[in-house]
Amino acid sequence: MSFRIHLSDIQHIKNASFSLELGKNKLICLVGKNGIGKTTLIKSIRNIIYTDTFIKTSSEYIFTENSKIEYQIKDINYNFNYEPNLRFLNCKDLIDENVKNIVDVELAAPHGNRFNFFQNISRLDRIIRKAIVLKDYLSPSNLIHFLNSVYSTNKFDNLVQIKIKNSFYYCLVLSNYRYIREDYFSSGEYFLINLYKKIENNCKCIFIDEIDISLDAAAQVKLISFLRNYCEEKQINIIFTTHSLALMKTLQDDELFYLSNIEENLVVENKSFNYIKSILFGFKGWDKYILTEDKILKNFLIYLIGLHCKNTFYEYQIIYIGGAKNVVDLMERNSNEEFFSDSRNVITVLDGDQRNYGYVQNKNNIHFLPFESVEKALLEKYNQNKKSLPTFPEYIDPNFTNGKKLVTQFKNLKLMSENDIFAFLYSEYKQELEGLCNQLKVFLISRDNI
Repeated sequence: MSFRIHLSDIQHIKNASFSLELGKNKLICLVGKNGIGKTTLIKSIRNIIYTDTFIKTSSEYIFTENSKIEYQIKDINYNFNYEPNLRFLNCKDLIDENVKNIVDVELAAPHGNRFNFFQNISRLDRIIRKAIVLKDYLSPSNLIHFLNSVYSTNKFDNLVQIKIKNSFYYCLVLSNYRYIREDYFSSGEYFLINLYKKIENNCKCIFIDEIDISLDAAAQVKLISFLRNYCEEKQINIIFTTHSLALMKTLQDDELFYLSNIEENLVVENKSFNYIKSILFGFKGWDKYILTEDKILKNFLIYLIGLHCKNTFYEYQIIYIGGAKNVVDLMERNSNEEFFSDSRNVITVLDGDQRNYGYVQNKNNIHFLPFESVEKALLEKYNQNKKSLPTFPEYIDPNFTNGKKLVTQFKNLKLMSENDIFAFLYSEYKQELEGLCNQLKVFLISRDNI
């Protein structure tokens, strides 16, 4: 079962499409620059439930005579076209109530329910007060756990649930029959309660515009793990927009999507956190780190990645540390302190001559060259068959016992560039290097692209 929407000629968006397989039960975050069209997309989705969405939230001037929204839900198609007499979009078909019940939408300020919650509950205060006095209420343990966990508090231990007709309302019970209704909670607390209600109603697809707007950074981070679990447990999909870097950082690779405007077409693409961070916030971080011994090994890895990993999904950095033991030590310290990233995002690549040392034994994420080192491998091939490599001038002693000196002479005399050396070694050790190249592929490229 799928949900698909296509927008044409609405505000600055010439075309935009969004689709979701409802059976995947996913948590999805949509991010993009201000004004890119995130809110317009969310409003368009809400329009299938409340056909007056644009009338209440937008100017009539965002439409042209070519404006339209096309929906496909459960193989049912609905088309909203521009009506000149109404100056808004209209659908001539009656929207099935079962279709409306599939989708729920929370808009951003000032139109979202979390910002307009006073008028509905106040008229029920007498009934609520009576229920409090008679203790005619329940303790919603799951909701209490949810709120206390997100806010790292026990403030909600005395939260109670009161049923009035077919709806539930929540209050914090105090001493002497005093209480605080949910409409007097903070907008963030009220938002979480209503989000919980939506989840419990088993709405298949929940959209939230600017989920971070009423929540502090710590609450945002904790909320995400709960939402991810709810998607799996309740078999629902939760899609939201955000500008919060702290929140984005908690998302998994397949949960983060970037919206860009290419020739007035809104494009939605799965992108890594650091790709998005570098674009939205103007500074560079990395998804993956490769730690290694020295500069020549770093450059050789860059060469191999250039050959085998042309379309890397992840942003990465190769850092040479100096000394294999120091490299391993740094990787282990990162496992405890995570100053680079989570340990699964950091690997070490060492020269092959380090393979048998004790400090690399029984360690995860350590890989090796199939030969002792770049310099030693070149020296070995040089001594085996000097004719396969450039000839030195007569004034240079052609007998070398040190691979580093051999590399230096080739480069200084401009007989071989560093890349020429790498190309030579790759041609000589292509089969042996296959394992390392595959490991780099798995580490740097989204598995779907391998």
